[in-house]
Formats: sequence, structure tokens, C-alpha cells
Amino acid sequence: MNDLPYCFSEHSVDPTTSYEVAITENPANRQSTSSSRKKRAVARHTKFWAPGRTLRIAFLNGGQAFKDGVKAAASNWLPHINLKFDFVEGEEGDIRIRTEPSTYWSNIGTDALLTEDGPTMVIGDWMLHIPLFNHYVMHEFGHALGAEHEHLHPEMTIPWNKKAVYAAHGVPEDASEDNFQRREVDQRYFNLLDASEVNYSPYDPLSIMHYPILQQWTEGDFQIWHNFSLSEKDKAFMSKAYPYPESE
Repeated sequence: MNDLPYCFSEHSVDPTTSYEVAITENPANRQSTSSSRKKRAVARHTKFWAPGRTLRIAFLNGGQAFKDGVKAAASNWLPHINLKFDFVEGEEGDIRIRTEPSTYWSNIGTDALLTEDGPTMVIGDWMLHIPLFNHYVMHEFGHALGAEHEHLHPEMTIPWNKKAVYAAHGVPEDASEDNFQRREVDQRYFNLLDASEVNYSPYDPLSIMHYPILQQWTEGDFQIWHNFSLSEKDKAFMSKAYPYPESE
């Protein structure tokens, strides 16, 4: 069985409301058909926060070491974006973080504004003192800034051994396409983003938004472990999503 923690990116169940909230927050989120706007497929154009604004980030629980660790790891994004993070106590925040054992997920960008109560992000704390914790924090904050999973890029080139992936996740060998466990695995690993819905640049196996891919899950010599730092494409992508005003 697969015992690696993995992240769920939470999507709004109401795409229309999600879109309306996003363009109210940042009119530049409006869908564009311009082929000159090259953006990675790991983020939907309609869910970026307004550049220049301060995001209030509330901790719903967790000890001081956990909070300090989150702040330090999340701050790796700040040199590349025209946003500020204001970490606060209490239940009022644009982004609200709760810690639960071995659990990781986040709303995508401005979809957090659709969550009226409770967390918009969950980060486990059992790996607080090892590099994986920083990976997961940066990964979840990538979602919170509007990024999707990189391994679902429309031009993803992973040579999957689907039978091995299904077996690792407990999917019965004779499972049909309607089997719940198989659908979960397909959604997590195999259902790529629709190229017709996004503009994108080449697939980036170094992205902080990439799942780890085990050798035994693929054909040939292919594996990806957790990426522990922001890739150059991660930085460039967020810099375009959250630009500073042009100098006059």
C-alpha cells in the first residue's frame, strides 16, 4: 500500500460562483483567449488574488513551533510575488490554517473566499522538523496562491504503470471505471487538466506542485521524489501572476 501523505486541492462545487468571486477580487482573472499569455497549466487564470494586497492568514490551532515553521516555509514565495502575508490569531482570515495529523489540502486561490467557516488549508505537523514539512507548506501555499498540481499538466510525460499505481492504492484488479477507489486514483494521478481551458508552458518535473512519483509506479527508469525548493518555473509563474507595477 502507498503510505506517502498526499495533498488534495479543494475545488469549488460551484464554478460560476468561483469565477464571479475571483474576478471581483482581481479583474485580471477574467478568462483570456490570447495565445500570447503563456501560463503553466498548474494554475487556473480565474483564481489569483489581487496583486499588491495583504493576505490575512489565520491559525485556527497548532503550537508555536508549528506556526513558526509555517511562516518560515510560506515566506519562500514572498520574494517572487507582489503580495504580503499577515499571520494572525483567531478565526478571521482570507486563508485559515488548521493542523491535523498527516492531512494536507488547500482551496485553490480565491476559492478560499467561498469557505465561510472552518479551514481553507490543512497542514499536518508530524513531520515538523524534517524537510518534508517545508515541502508541504510551500506546496499548499502554492495552491492558496492559485496553482494546481503539476503532474496533471496537459503535456505531462510520466510513463505510468497504472496497474502498479492502482495496486499501491488498494484498487481491486477487476475494478471498473465506476469503482470509487479507482475514480479517486484516476482523479489524483491520471485525469489531466484540459489543455483547451488553460494556457501553459512546458511540463515542469521540478515544480514544488508536483507529486512524488515512485519508481515502481512507472515504466522504465522514471521517478520523482519530493521537490524541496521552488523551481525556477514556479518563481517565474508566480511573478507573472502577481506582478509589481511597471516603473514609470
